[in-house]
Amino acid sequence: MARKNQKAAQLFIESEIGTIRKPWRGKISVVLVYPHRYHVGMSNLGFQTIYQLLNSFEHVVCERAFLPEATQPQTTRLSTLESDRPITDADIIAFSISFENDYPHLLSILEKAGIPLKSEDRSDRQPLVIAGGVACFLNPEPIAAYIDCFLIGEAEGILPRFFETFEPRTDKNAVLRDLARNVPGAYVPAFYQAHYHHNGTLAAFTPIEDAPPKIERVYLKDLNQVSTCSAIVTPNTTFERSFLIEIGRGCPHGCRFCSAGFVYRPPRFRSLSQLEQTIERGGRLTDRIGLV
Repeated sequence: MARKNQKAAQLFIESEIGTIRKPWRGKISVVLVYPHRYHVGMSNLGFQTIYQLLNSFEHVVCERAFLPEATQPQTTRLSTLESDRPITDADIIAFSISFENDYPHLLSILEKAGIPLKSEDRSDRQPLVIAGGVACFLNPEPIAAYIDCFLIGEAEGILPRFFETFEPRTDKNAVLRDLARNVPGAYVPAFYQAHYHHNGTLAAFTPIEDAPPKIERVYLKDLNQVSTCSAIVTPNTTFERSFLIEIGRGCPHGCRFCSAGFVYRPPRFRSLSQLEQTIERGGRLTDRIGLV
């Protein structure tokens, strides 16, 4: 069964342009997990952006993992795409979550990996489980019991400070304290007590363990500081063989039924000169450019 899993991963890898491979030794190891199958995850520009960003840090190695394919056995061992390592070998398992419908998949992945579902039941020797993405901006509470640390906001503004602060060590509680106190946007559910009204709405949110009283959403003021584009071009996505480029983030209209209008405030757009440079870069990989 491990061979079938490895074969499926190999087929995906062989079709990719831009796969990043780094040695693990001496680095903080991160498995970036999209809680759905490969086709869905690799169609997500946010997921690809985080993969690229994490690997841009010299002292970090990031590999990908996904929900097993429907054709794979249910007992398939969860391993990374790049090196076929068990995801439990990593220092950090990082979930990128765009849709609440994928919350059950998150639990399925933890279960398949042999990781206790609830954060409080995990040992210090197991990977730190973190999560980010727009679903977490909107409402992290449905999965708060299962996540050690949420990153609330835009990753480009959080991850540099996160990896300046994070050190793999045996005392996970000490790690989480450091993150909660020193990393903007870091929300450690274990350090807060939520109180609810009878109708289920939030009544109070009380910090414990000397945690910040309020978690501020982090956002990047100038999008020209970073280039948000496909890290990998592959035929196995919805946007087959396309190089996707984010031209702006947020929406000025603010319709209340749409998260883009208020989660990504204020609306920001990239300069034409930066977009031209990124398009030129994408043109060296494929003849299909997608503007998002």
